[in-house]
Amino acid sequence: MNYIQGTVREETVLFNECLDNVIEEDNPVRVIDAYVDNLDLRKLGFKIPKLETGKPPYNPHDLLKIYLYGYMERIRSSRKLEKECKRNQELRWLIKDLAPDFKTIADFRKDNKDGIKNIFKEFLFFCKKMNLLSLSTVGIDGTKLRAQNGQNNVFKRDRIESIEKKIESKIQEYLKELEQNDVTEANELNLKEGNETKGLLKKLKKLLKYDDKVKGIKEIFENDPELQVYFANDTDSRFQSDKGKIRPGYNAQTAVDDLNKLIVANDVTQKSNDMEQMTPMIEKVQAVKEELKIENETNAVMDAGYFSEKEIMANKDKPGINIIVSDTKVAANSNNARENKNSPEKVPSKGYEIQDFIYDKERDLYVCPAGKELNKQNENPRQVSSGIFVNEYRSRQCDGCVHRSKCTENKTGRTIRVSTNRESMDDFKKEMGKDENKKLICKRKEIVEHPFGTIKRNLGFTYFMQKGLGKVQAEFSFICFVYNFKRVINIMGIKTIMHAIQANNLEFKATA
Repeated sequence: MNYIQGTVREETVLFNECLDNVIEEDNPVRVIDAYVDNLDLRKLGFKIPKLETGKPPYNPHDLLKIYLYGYMERIRSSRKLEKECKRNQELRWLIKDLAPDFKTIADFRKDNKDGIKNIFKEFLFFCKKMNLLSLSTVGIDGTKLRAQNGQNNVFKRDRIESIEKKIESKIQEYLKELEQNDVTEANELNLKEGNETKGLLKKLKKLLKYDDKVKGIKEIFENDPELQVYFANDTDSRFQSDKGKIRPGYNAQTAVDDLNKLIVANDVTQKSNDMEQMTPMIEKVQAVKEELKIENETNAVMDAGYFSEKEIMANKDKPGINIIVSDTKVAANSNNARENKNSPEKVPSKGYEIQDFIYDKERDLYVCPAGKELNKQNENPRQVSSGIFVNEYRSRQCDGCVHRSKCTENKTGRTIRVSTNRESMDDFKKEMGKDENKKLICKRKEIVEHPFGTIKRNLGFTYFMQKGLGKVQAEFSFICFVYNFKRVINIMGIKTIMHAIQANNLEFKATA
């Protein structure tokens, strides 16, 4: 039986195969090639090298194609991209058989964070032109992504001295072993001992370098008395809690259009929760609407993690944006319903919470569910946080009340603290209770989880390659662009999108 035979490696070929014949007509790399070639990288903020004497530089369009292809194929390391440029047929076709080294590739990403961020916005113009965006409803949510900062590179003030002492102890231990080996080697020729000495010297050199690093961090703590935790590898990263794990990372935010699940706005913050992220994301959505000249009203739907009185009051009356936020109380009740029914009831129990107290506006007091009065305790509202003021009401009639055990454990009687915005917040909560808003809140997850699932599972983006908040924001903006790019190819198809680009019917805008 004969097998299929390959080409003889030593055989001389007179005519090489045309590089273009290697790539099929419906291959997505052709879309990458056509789209990037149509971009004005200078207007987008990319650094264009000067063509001077000496070795000519690489075309920034080619380097951008490398990154776009790499991120689409889960290849982000500059060294791996260098290798792929030499052996990957699609990449060889895309950059016409060029082979830039890893430093050239890495420097392009490092030096062009503004341009990389702007290309995300630029692609939204194309999506708008192709009628792929509506912005009638957007879902806003965040996800935690790991930073280039392992736990072994996180140092706490209260442990830095003990770490320094352990290192010093280990150094002394190595020096003692080296001294003993020197004596042994002086008395007899022992190759094994010589190898051990080399190993110890290597370990000692590494430990001394680490010791210098720890001493430098200790000095940072001494110069900044308020600093409690130092993230050595990526100093901008912060502890993020995600599914029971606490790791150094960032909180990545997206606003996703419901029509085709395309990301219309993104951001990265150091904050570990979403309580203060409503305003920044709403402002970004508004900016996108202005740039794309979209005038219809937008429903911005968020989960209970965004429920903040300060943020709601700042955004509920913004023109063109209708914020819809899941109530923290509703979310908490939903979670409690899943817990063990035999668990002890919390105080105040259901029916005796602050929303169950009736306000008497004429007398400026509250009446509890049992008919007892709670009188105002302060003349002027007291500030409890930035922009939030409260009044305190207390009852002196709780003694002997049969409902006291369900209402309060305070010996002086039930006290409630009521925000000066309570009336507005009550109206907002009633609005959130309407059927159409409840439906949008239920739909929120299917809007926002689609991009996160694709970015993390399909594109393999679970951690950042870059360090520093600015570079991290640029990298996340780029992965959002890659997601949108791949999504649009799947929606439109190769032939349709290629025809749109080749027909020069895109009207690209400069967003830098």
